[in-house]
Amino acid sequence: MFDCPPLAAIQARGDMLMNIRRTPINQAVHCALIAGAVAGGGFTATAANAQEGPIIEEVVVTGSRLRRDRDFVAISPVQTVSADRIGATGNLTLEMTLNQYPQLKPDQTGTTAQSNPTGVLTADLRGLGGVRTLVLVDGRRFVPAHVTGLVDLATIPDALVERVEIVTGGASAVYGSDAIAGAVNFVMRSDFEGMDIRYQNGVTDRNDGASEKVDLTLGMNAPDGRGNMVLNASYSKLEPVYMGDREFSRIPTLADSTGALQPFGVGTIPGALIGVPSTDFGLINGLDLTNSDGSCPGPIQGIRFGDNSVPAPFCRPVDQYNYAPPNYLLRPLERWQIAGLGSAALSDRVEGYAQLFYTNKENAYQQAPDASYPTSFGQERGTLLVPQAATNPLFTQPLRDFFAANAAYFDPDGDGTYAIRNTAWQIEQLGPRNVTTVTDGYLLTGGFRGDVDFGANTWNWDAFYQYSKTDLNFIQANRLSRSRLDLGLDIVVEGDEVRCRVQLLGCIPVAVFGTDALTEEMSEYLKLTTGRQDQFTREVVGASITGDLFELPAGPVATAFGYEYRAEDFRTIPDETQLSGDLGTRPPVVNGGEFDITEVFGEARFPLLSDASFAESLAVEAAARFADYSTIGSVTAWNGALDWQVNESVRIRSGISRAIRAPNLNEYFGAPTTRFSGGVDPCVADNNPTDAQKQLCVAQGVPQAIVDLLQVGASQGYTVRSGGNEELLEEESDTFTAGLVYTPERWPNLSMSLDYYDISVEGAITEVSAQALVDSCFETLDANGAPCRSITRLTSGNIDQVDAPLLNVATRQVRGIDLQVVSTIELPEWASVTQGGADLGLTFVASNQFDDTTQLLPDAPEVNCAGYYGGTCSSDGTRITPDFRMLVIAAWNSGPANVNLQFNYIGDLDLSENAFPNENGTLDSMLYVDLNGGVAIGDRFRVFGGIRNLMDKQPPVTGYRAGGDASTNVILFDPIGRQYFVGASASFGR
Repeated sequence: MFDCPPLAAIQARGDMLMNIRRTPINQAVHCALIAGAVAGGGFTATAANAQEGPIIEEVVVTGSRLRRDRDFVAISPVQTVSADRIGATGNLTLEMTLNQYPQLKPDQTGTTAQSNPTGVLTADLRGLGGVRTLVLVDGRRFVPAHVTGLVDLATIPDALVERVEIVTGGASAVYGSDAIAGAVNFVMRSDFEGMDIRYQNGVTDRNDGASEKVDLTLGMNAPDGRGNMVLNASYSKLEPVYMGDREFSRIPTLADSTGALQPFGVGTIPGALIGVPSTDFGLINGLDLTNSDGSCPGPIQGIRFGDNSVPAPFCRPVDQYNYAPPNYLLRPLERWQIAGLGSAALSDRVEGYAQLFYTNKENAYQQAPDASYPTSFGQERGTLLVPQAATNPLFTQPLRDFFAANAAYFDPDGDGTYAIRNTAWQIEQLGPRNVTTVTDGYLLTGGFRGDVDFGANTWNWDAFYQYSKTDLNFIQANRLSRSRLDLGLDIVVEGDEVRCRVQLLGCIPVAVFGTDALTEEMSEYLKLTTGRQDQFTREVVGASITGDLFELPAGPVATAFGYEYRAEDFRTIPDETQLSGDLGTRPPVVNGGEFDITEVFGEARFPLLSDASFAESLAVEAAARFADYSTIGSVTAWNGALDWQVNESVRIRSGISRAIRAPNLNEYFGAPTTRFSGGVDPCVADNNPTDAQKQLCVAQGVPQAIVDLLQVGASQGYTVRSGGNEELLEEESDTFTAGLVYTPERWPNLSMSLDYYDISVEGAITEVSAQALVDSCFETLDANGAPCRSITRLTSGNIDQVDAPLLNVATRQVRGIDLQVVSTIELPEWASVTQGGADLGLTFVASNQFDDTTQLLPDAPEVNCAGYYGGTCSSDGTRITPDFRMLVIAAWNSGPANVNLQFNYIGDLDLSENAFPNENGTLDSMLYVDLNGGVAIGDRFRVFGGIRNLMDKQPPVTGYRAGGDASTNVILFDPIGRQYFVGASASFGR
C-alpha cells in the first residue's frame, strides 16, 4: 500500500533528523521521492494527494545524522513499515510483522522453544544473526532484554510506533557497535493529542492459541503549543499451542539411512531403560536380548521396564518415547506495558524531553517430562547406585527377581549395592518440564535539544542521559532432584516399616524401574522447582551537533559531530538448588561482568555538482567513529557513499563501509553452560566409519569389543558445553551497496528501486557447533587437535559431552538484490463505496539472496546455505535461509473502508550437500495469503478484522535433523495454521 502522506505528517525530531528548509514543493514529486527513499515501504499515497502540497520543515531519514537542505532521500537502502501496516496485520508482537519483509530472516520468535529459552523476540537483518542487527527507538539504543544486549521487540509499545525504518548495510560509523547487518529504528508518535482505545481478540482455526490485546493512548499538548505529553498502557495475552495439537508435529520423524522419514522418539522412556552393549547380551539372565524370534524390527539396545516393573527387551524404534505432545509449539505470553513521552519548550531555542518505557512480560516454554540420566553423586552420567535392589520391598516381585538373577552383572563385588549403568528415564509422573521467564525492564531517557547560531549558520544540538535495567527470573518446574532420588533409594526395613536411612529433605522411600513404580507421593517428593535471576544495567551519556560547516559552489557542507559514553554490567545468580548440582548437570556459578566504551564520531556530506546537465545533484558522504572499549581496546568504523540524482526520474546511490561489533557481555564473561543437542556420532556402526575412524573411536574411549557394533545412545545426542571467552576480539565487516531508484515523471504514483548488497564478516564470534567439531575431528583424524579434544565419551562408547567454546574464527558473507515497486492506481467509480472514489495501492518487495556462506573453522569447507536446508544449513537452532522471498500487498481504500490482501512467497529449498538424506528432497515453494480490513463508523469508531494464513497452509515435514523437535522449521514456515482476529477502536481528539 502506498498512501503518500502530507509532508507535514512526517515531521519528527531527534538525532536522526534531516532538516528541510521551508520550501513549497510539488506533492507529486514529494510522493515519488519519498517512495524511492523508503524503497517501497509502508508509506501510502492516493491520487488525491497529487497537488501543490504544504510546506515542510523536517523529514526523517534513517542511516544518517546529517542536516540537509533539499536532499531528503536516504543514501542507504531503507525499508519503511508504517503504523497502519502494523495495525492492519493484527499481530500481537512486532517481530511477526517485520519478519514478513524479505530483508529480515525470522530468528527468535514465539514459535521457538528449545532454541530460544528466554523467549526474546528479535530482528535479524540478512540472516547474520540478531546480535549483528542494531535495534533503536527514536535513534537511540533501547532497553536490552538480557545479557546478550538483544532487544526484545515484544517490549516496544506498538501502539506508539509511527513507523519502522530498516536500514541495510554496516551502520557502525553512524550508530556504533552491533550494526554490522544494519539497523532497525522504531520512530515513536511524539506529537499525539487526544485519546485512542483499541481492543483485539483472536483465535486459531482449531480453537487454540487464543489472544487478546488492549491499548489505551492519551496525548495532550500544552495550551501554548510549546510542549506535549503522550502516555500509553497496554495489556496482551496469548495462550499456547501444543505440538500434540498439530498433525505434522504430533509424532516426531527422523530420516533413516535411505532418507525415508520414520516415526521417531527418544530412548529416555517411561519406566526407564538400562542400556546394554550387544557384547553383554549373553550376560543377562532371564531375558532374550538376541531377537531370536524376529519380533523387533530394529536393534535391541537394552532392557525396559513396563507395568508392574516387568523387564523386557528395549526395541528401537518401537519402544522409543514420543516426547512431542506436551511441548509448546506456540509459547504463551502475558505482557503489561507502560510508556510515556514528553517534551517542553524551556525557551525559544531550547527544549527539554523525556521518555519512559516499562514492560512486565511473562512467557514460557515447555517440553516433555524430565529426560533424566539418573546419576548418583560421584558416578558417571547414567550410573545409578541402588542399594538392596534384589530385596527392596518397594520393588515388585518381577523386578526383585530380575536383579537377583543378574547380581553378577550389576553387583560383581557382592556388597549389595547394584551399579546400574547407562540408565535413561523419562519420568512422566513429574509432569512436563516448564521454564517460565518473568522480565521486568525499564528505560529512562532525559535530555535537552535546541539550536544555536554560529556565524551565518544555525546548528542543532542534542544532549541526553539514558538509564536502563532489566531483571529476569527463570523458574524451572518439575525437575528431578538427584539427591532426593539417592536418599529415597537408600532404605532401611524394620518389620513392616520401610524408611529412608538418612532423614533429610522430608525423605520418602521411592521405587524405580517401571511405568507405574512412582506413586504420586513419591513424585511430589522427587521433583523440584528451581531458578535463576539475571540483572542487566546500561547507562548512556551522549551529545551531538549538526549543521552546515561551510559553502561549496554546489551547496553547503552538512556535518554532524558527537560523543557518547556507554557502560554495561550484568550479574547472574542461580539459586541454591542449581548451585548444588542437584539437577544432575554441571553446576552453574554466580557470575558477572562489565565494560564501558567512549566514542566520538563525525559525518559530513560534500555536494560536488548541482543543476548540471547530467546531474541535478552529485554528492559524497563520509562518516567515521572512534571507540575505546575497556575490553578489546580501540577500534574504528567508517563509511563512504555516493549520491547521484541524475534527473527527476533516476537516482543512483552507492556506499562502502567498515563496521565493527565488540563482544557482548555474554560472549565475553558468560559462565559455562550446558545444554542437550541432537547429533550424529561417526563411531556408530550404522554410519559406516572407516578403519581409520574406528581407530580414533577406540582412542577416544569406545570399547574395542564393540567398535564394530556401537549403536545410537538412548538420547541420540549429547551435552554441549559452552561459555564466555575473555580472549575474544571485535568482529569486522565490509559492506558494499549499490542501487538505482526510478521515479518516472510520467507516472508520479509509481516508484521502483533496485539495490545490491554484499556484507562480509571476518573474525565472527561463534560457538562452533558441536556437530561441526565432531565432523571436523573425524575428517582430520587428529586425536590431539582441538576438535577431537573437545569430545568426551561414556564408558558405553557414546558421546557424552562436546566442549564448544566461543571463538573469533568464523567467516560470514551474504550477497543479494532487493527489488521494490510501489504504485497507486485510481479506480473507477464502481469500485468505490462513497462518492470520494477509491484507489488500489500496490507494494511489491522481493529479495534474491545469492549467498549466505559460513566457514566455521579456517580449515573447514565454506558452506553456502542460501536456498538450502538440512545439514549445517538448518536444525533446531539453525534457521533456514531462503534464496528468494517476496511480499506483495494489494490495498483497496474507499472512504471509510479498506481491504488488504497480502501474499508472502517463500522460494523452494534444496537439500544441502552435507545434509543427511531426506525423502522430501527439494521442498516446494510456499505461498501464504493474509486478508484483513476495516470500516470506520462515524468519525470516532472503527471495526476491523482479518484472517492470517487464509489457505491454512501446513509446513513441510523435514524431520528432526533438519527441523528440530517439531520435525519442521517452525520459524520460516507457519506452524499454527489459519488464524482469525477481530477488534474495535475508538479515537477522540486529533
